[in-house]
Amino acid sequence: MKKDKATGGIRLRIMNYVTGGITLVIAVLMLTTTFLAVAGYNSLQRTTKAIDDCLDGAEQIQDASDYLTEHVRYFVGSGMRQYLDQYFEEAKETKRREKGLEKLKKHFAGTEYYDALQRAVEKSYALMDDEYYAMRLRLETLDGVDLSEYPEEVRNVTLSADDLARERDGEGGMIDHSRELVYDDVYEEKKAGISNEVNDCISGLSKDLELRQAHQRKQVRSLIILEQILIVLMVVAVALLVILTSVNVFHPLIRAEQLIRNEELIPMEKGSYEYRFFAATYNRMFEASKESKERLAFKASHDYLTGIFNRSGLDRYLDRAAEGRNALVLVDLDGFKGINDTYGHDAGDKILQKLSEKLSASFRSDDRICRIGGDEFAVIMWNAGAESADMIREKVVGINSEMRLSSDGAPSSSISVGVAFGGEGTGRDLFRRADRELYRVKRSGGCGISIRDGSQAEDDNRDGLPEDEIEK
Repeated sequence: MKKDKATGGIRLRIMNYVTGGITLVIAVLMLTTTFLAVAGYNSLQRTTKAIDDCLDGAEQIQDASDYLTEHVRYFVGSGMRQYLDQYFEEAKETKRREKGLEKLKKHFAGTEYYDALQRAVEKSYALMDDEYYAMRLRLETLDGVDLSEYPEEVRNVTLSADDLARERDGEGGMIDHSRELVYDDVYEEKKAGISNEVNDCISGLSKDLELRQAHQRKQVRSLIILEQILIVLMVVAVALLVILTSVNVFHPLIRAEQLIRNEELIPMEKGSYEYRFFAATYNRMFEASKESKERLAFKASHDYLTGIFNRSGLDRYLDRAAEGRNALVLVDLDGFKGINDTYGHDAGDKILQKLSEKLSASFRSDDRICRIGGDEFAVIMWNAGAESADMIREKVVGINSEMRLSSDGAPSSSISVGVAFGGEGTGRDLFRRADRELYRVKRSGGCGISIRDGSQAEDDNRDGLPEDEIEK
């Protein structure tokens, strides 16, 4: 590392460039491997889902074929119309075979898996001709059948002369023969052909899924190992940065802190170039403590979160406000605990900061805006008597309108306000009167304002409650 000849010490800028550059390179590599690992995992998920969909489609075709067989057998066995209707509902409306084939076409069109499933569907279509014939033959055994009410696929079947010559019932009759057509070895062999094609497709898809999963798992595993190596390198780089920073910054600062407590000058023989520069600057400003004390006084009288006055700041001006023609406005956030519980303390802090900004923007620059508790605020308005009631009410209504909006990232909220005017009693009396008015609003449901000038109160309430429901 380069040292400054005049001042001495390692320059933090150069040290940070070197260690930061190393860390940045490692971080970029880590992010890259992470993205690749995530992409590989997502690809694996997509592949698995696609093949699962295709397997489901293949099973749909098998289920649909079995469903059609089941219902044609029900029909030829019972002669009940409902089974024939359910058969054609599946064939013409539900169409699970066609939908299942479409699922496979989306991902595996032109593959052997798709061809096998397409052959299964074609064989299923061919088998339907035998099923139509069996149903048409069974219709001949039913009395009072109007063929025009049945699907054209059945109506258009031409029965052979031998089958027309059969008796309706009995061994070898039409009923017996229609059953034989959907139960004999020829029919079962055709059914087996459909199942074989579907099973070939399912078997091939399952093996393909296993191969793809194994390949992608291997890729993801390699990326994870690489990421672990990069993490080790990152730890080493960070440790190096910590050591260099400790030697050149932290240890000299710890020593300097004790010297500052003892109000002594800081020696500059050790530490980084920047540390020595700041130590020299501190030594030159050693006597300039007034500004530091003023900063401490500001922190003592102001709220750290919002930057406005705190309770101590209010107490400083409260007696003065009670003596003259001034107003004390007490503000309470409605349901603040619920906001913290529901959205978290970060959201609660945003609400507090938002309310502080709205109060500061709504009141005059010489008014005193204070945060006096967790969700409680106060405003001292100078030169504001009872005639200012309408103006204060308008300000509160405007603030409530803006607090209800949540477009700025803070949850919707509202405030309750109690107002009292000075001119009599102490600051504590003025605070007590304003607090009573605030309590009236909170008891009435919140999101409103109650103003008391010492003799009467004026109330605005969110829910529009009648005055006899609010304590006067």
